[in-house]
Amino acid sequence: MSRLPALVVGAMFVLAGCSGGSANAPSSAPAAQALPAGVLTHVELPPITAKTAAIDIMLVDQSAHLLYVADRTDNGVDVLDVSTPRARYMKTFDVGGSAPNGIILAPDLGKLFTGNNDSTVSIIDTKTGKILANLNTGGKQRADEMDYDAKDKKVYVANSAENFVTVIDAAKNTIVKKLDKIGTGGLEQPRYNPADGKFYLTLSDDNQIVEFDPATDTVVKTFDVGAKCNPMGISINQKTQQALLGCGNRKAPITALWDIKAGKVLSSSPDAGAGDMTLYDARADRFFFAASNFTKAGAPAPELAVFGGSDPLRLLTAVPTALGSHSVAYDETNKVLYVQDQKDLDGGLFAYPLPA
Repeated sequence: MSRLPALVVGAMFVLAGCSGGSANAPSSAPAAQALPAGVLTHVELPPITAKTAAIDIMLVDQSAHLLYVADRTDNGVDVLDVSTPRARYMKTFDVGGSAPNGIILAPDLGKLFTGNNDSTVSIIDTKTGKILANLNTGGKQRADEMDYDAKDKKVYVANSAENFVTVIDAAKNTIVKKLDKIGTGGLEQPRYNPADGKFYLTLSDDNQIVEFDPATDTVVKTFDVGAKCNPMGISINQKTQQALLGCGNRKAPITALWDIKAGKVLSSSPDAGAGDMTLYDARADRFFFAASNFTKAGAPAPELAVFGGSDPLRLLTAVPTALGSHSVAYDETNKVLYVQDQKDLDGGLFAYPLPA
């Protein structure tokens, strides 16, 4: 396990001449340069330069080499070219006036879905950036995190503070069902598991995980996590059917390993915790945890934690980040990790090369 002693920010990569909302990428791409090893590099987002970023979920379209960033600061989804190790800002998709939170791709349909602060879900054509539909989930507070089931062509969206899940027909751009009275609050990450065809949703307030069947859009079972986790993020290794839970508990920060089939915590680690999103990448065979509010010896120590995939609670690297850097994306081609740069007046992203 390696741990950087302090936050190190590498040379900025600034894309001159770009502005928010631009529909076109610059005419000339920078030469592909490797990121400096062991260094967090700042990635410029021109629409929010010198502002304090309010960024939520990020994800990479691996085949298209595009990074999508839900940017509450500019009320849009920033799109970056990650075909080289140094990400290049291209444009921002407007989501219709309300700030986006969770985002997910339906790559087979060419669509991007965003859960917005006004309880709507925007459906965007990824080629044109045009909004195909704005669906009202019927809530008064934000539509938040989501995931996509390519088999049933469904998107599950959690309204985090209002205890319901919205089911969307991704092909028809319509709401097909609303699942009410899910827990008491703190609905966080829905995660689809292709291995068993089920969705799993973390409930941070209730310290539970709810299993859904997208074939019938019904709740199958509710599991008590047991360990003092308060799960936020969840990511699944399909081979092992084990999931890394991004525990939100700040009093006793941990990371927990969940057994999907048994429905229980297998073990936990004190090496990361008090965070949000987790991500598993099969190609790298690594779990990533954005432990944005982690503390050590009572002091703030936010970090991006990298765990082994086959040995999930073996911490490989802990990279100091910033308070609020709570989501993570990974570019498989260039082996680069991305988290939010949440420092004051420093709107953008952090990029970090995956350690060998």
